[in-house]
Order: sequence, then C-alpha cells, then structure tokens
Amino acid sequence: MVLTWLAAVALLLMAALGVVTVTTGWMPPMARGRVVRPELWGYGVLTSALGMGTGMSVHWWADSLAMDNVGAAMALALIILGGVLQWRAQHPALP
Repeated sequence: MVLTWLAAVALLLMAALGVVTVTTGWMPPMARGRVVRPELWGYGVLTSALGMGTGMSVHWWADSLAMDNVGAAMALALIILGGVLQWRAQHPALP
C-alpha cells in the first residue's frame, strides 16, 4: 500500500511538471539538453502520467476482465503516445 501511495505522489509530481512546462516553458535542467519544443514535451509528460495513472488504477474501476483489458490497452497507448510526443519535442517542427 505504501508503494502505491509513493507511485501516486510521483505521478502527481510528474503531472505538475508537465503543467508547469506547458504553461511557462520551464523545464528541469536535466531535460533541457535536446528539447527544442518544451510545450510539446510538457504535453508528452502529461500524457505519460495519465497513462501510468490509468495503468495503476485500472484494477480498481474495471468491473470485468474485458474492461480490465481495455483499460490496460488504453494505459499502454497513452504511455506510448506520451513517449512519442516527448521524442517529437526533440526535433524542430515540420514546415
């Protein structure tokens, strides 16, 4: 139970970092290296945090095995989408 609470706090901090990056453009120094579009990186962090939170909580709200599988697939898709957004933030926008 303690690990669940620690993971939830970590996800809230991750989501807060995404919100700060989207609204102000500020990024932590260790993440600034190659990122050229910080707002997109922030959206990627928010999407990844949402996917991880969904993955953690899917067993609580899914009332059947089918819903559990759909929730897990949705969580995985959100995590992958967040990673793609963060990867795209390292490259300039296409013309």
